[in-house]
Amino acid sequence: MKKNNNQISADKHTKRAGWMWLFLIIIALLTILYINFVKEMTYKNVYKNITEISEQTATQLNLSIIEQKNFVQMMVDSISRGYFETPQDIFDRFEKELEHHHFTRLVILDKNGNGITSDGRVVENYTNIGEFFEQEEVYLSENRPSTVSDNQVNIYSKTFELNGEELVLMGTINTEKYKEILVRRLFGKGGTYLINNDGSVLINSFEDIKDNNINLYNYIINRYELTDEANVNKIIKMGENIKGKTEGTFDVRHNDTTYFIHYENIGINDWYIVTVAANDTIAKEFFTVLIVTAILFLGINFAVLITVLCIDISNYKKSCNLYRVAYVDPVTGLGNEAYFKEKAAICLDNRYEDTYIMTIDIDKFKALNNIYGYEFCNTVLKDFGEKLSKVLPYNNVISRIAGDVFATIFSSDKDIIILLNKIVDELSVLKINDIDIHIKLSMGVCKVNFDDNDINKLLDKSYMSRSKVKGLYNQNYYIFDSVLENQLVEEQKIESTMEEALKNKEFKVVYQPKTYTKTEKLSGAEALVRWERDGEIIPPSKFIALFEKNKFIVKLDLYIFEQACSDIASWIEKFNFQPIVSINVSKEHFINENFIEEYVEIANKYNVDRSKIDLEITESAIIDRNVDTIKILNNIKEKGFTISIDDFGTGYSSLSMLQSTPIDVIKIDKVFVDKADLDSEKNIINYIMYLAERLEVRTIVEGVETKEQVEFIRKLNCDVIQGYYYSKPLNKEDFEEYMEKNR
Repeated sequence: MKKNNNQISADKHTKRAGWMWLFLIIIALLTILYINFVKEMTYKNVYKNITEISEQTATQLNLSIIEQKNFVQMMVDSISRGYFETPQDIFDRFEKELEHHHFTRLVILDKNGNGITSDGRVVENYTNIGEFFEQEEVYLSENRPSTVSDNQVNIYSKTFELNGEELVLMGTINTEKYKEILVRRLFGKGGTYLINNDGSVLINSFEDIKDNNINLYNYIINRYELTDEANVNKIIKMGENIKGKTEGTFDVRHNDTTYFIHYENIGINDWYIVTVAANDTIAKEFFTVLIVTAILFLGINFAVLITVLCIDISNYKKSCNLYRVAYVDPVTGLGNEAYFKEKAAICLDNRYEDTYIMTIDIDKFKALNNIYGYEFCNTVLKDFGEKLSKVLPYNNVISRIAGDVFATIFSSDKDIIILLNKIVDELSVLKINDIDIHIKLSMGVCKVNFDDNDINKLLDKSYMSRSKVKGLYNQNYYIFDSVLENQLVEEQKIESTMEEALKNKEFKVVYQPKTYTKTEKLSGAEALVRWERDGEIIPPSKFIALFEKNKFIVKLDLYIFEQACSDIASWIEKFNFQPIVSINVSKEHFINENFIEEYVEIANKYNVDRSKIDLEITESAIIDRNVDTIKILNNIKEKGFTISIDDFGTGYSSLSMLQSTPIDVIKIDKVFVDKADLDSEKNIINYIMYLAERLEVRTIVEGVETKEQVEFIRKLNCDVIQGYYYSKPLNKEDFEEYMEKNR
């Protein structure tokens, strides 16, 4: 039977309506799937960023605590060497260093809880004293009320012996100092908390918790009204995980707000960082999606697609709040170190043929801070970063990775030397607030090879290249090459063994005799270091410069000084005679103006005459403008030591500067002996001898190897000769024989 027109029309209408409903259902399903996808990606991003923020905070707090523990251990190590007789001696020695390490006072107590503090207080019957005597390593207590103020404090402690009595050294620090590390304001409602593994709040980033006995788990439940069973179970699970020493991230939801929570072990005392960040806009956005979906069902499909796209962008912007905290440098607006490493790794995966890693720093930036202040210098850094971005090729990544150090990765098909010279030309003068700031750049460049995939190794190569020009007046950049490659491998090998070598006493002291020019009798000796490892001698040229760079030279110098004093004490006992011994002191010691106190303690320990110990300091150290060398040298003289300028003539000392410097001896460098015209009266040694006469100081010529050189120096009336002509460096026993024959 044929269908009439009305029936046909009805069938068509029914079919069209079916397709329309099918289309709407498909759109609705796709919309729901997309919303879930966006939600999942947004949550993943937030999870990642809140984890990174917590890890950074935990690391900073860990490093701060370790630094303070090391300071306490250093004090106890110094006490154990026998340098002090009374607790007050200890307080006097370390008083000036307490503020630098954020300690408010030192306390020394006996097992009965009785003792004194560095600020003159008497302590009697201190409660829970056994807690501190039970610890073998440096101990950090949980915070507790201060006995002398309204503050909360933490106590670092370590036991030691003084005059046969077991005591404990305690250093107190205001808990608020740790709070400075925790203050990272996150968008919405939230905060950062430091807790112990029982959940007790030790410190928090806001002022909302006054009582440190509050349990964080209960506090979070009550503050954020997370009272339903699902949320409470998640909080309970976090407490169980912390008890089990694990870390994690999760989210809880109340009304229109989602809270993201991450807990991270800081590696000290089972303490945890707990970060809470609230994303109180996500729910509103999803509600908007539901409205749009309703509109979709009314037929505005295109508007639905546009709205979903807007939601995607909106969610991305919200997640960027946490992203900025984790990846953006707040001073320059550029990326930070974490950002650079992540983006540089991507660049390595998609590199062009000529790709380079470069690090740049501003020489003597600390001096600019001292002159203009930190706010002005932050403007300098911001302007520097902006101009550097413009000079570099378009396809670059640039970040401020530390202090005044910037890093960049870029590709360039032009001559790299031309680009580096352009950077120097355009960035050597910055105009800030109508002030021309002249800066000297140090740049280390490393070309990325085909098999280079580790950004950390590439940065190390760049750092090493930069160190080659650091401090050089006439050179701004160095490009990593095979010479540095071999040096890097060798240095890594040396650095991996240096601490063990010091512990195993592989560093040996040898003595090169010094001879009076006129009488050819023994004047004294210079104490030198040799490294004996596995039956082989590693020459000083292989390790001294590296040890100065990584500051290990400070430990080595102290070790050599103590060994020399021990040998001198044995000679006094054996021969009833103390020769003049010169000992090298690296300029790295000058960072701590009171370093000479340690030398005095060691000399007193061995009861040697300090006037016969000659501290050799290089000319470059004396002319260093970054430290008050005149003050340091006067302090050395006041302690009774004599002072020699080593390698004299290789620096840029002025006569006026030398006249104000309390030196006793000028050592003329070997290079001038080798280059001297022995038949001419016009040579540099003549001029140095004239200068020494004007300054009324003694002279030593080192590196003398031939009879002709000896005769030449004798005519110049130099006081002392040192060199292989008379003797090579000798071990202790051989030097004793030499001393018996020639004194």
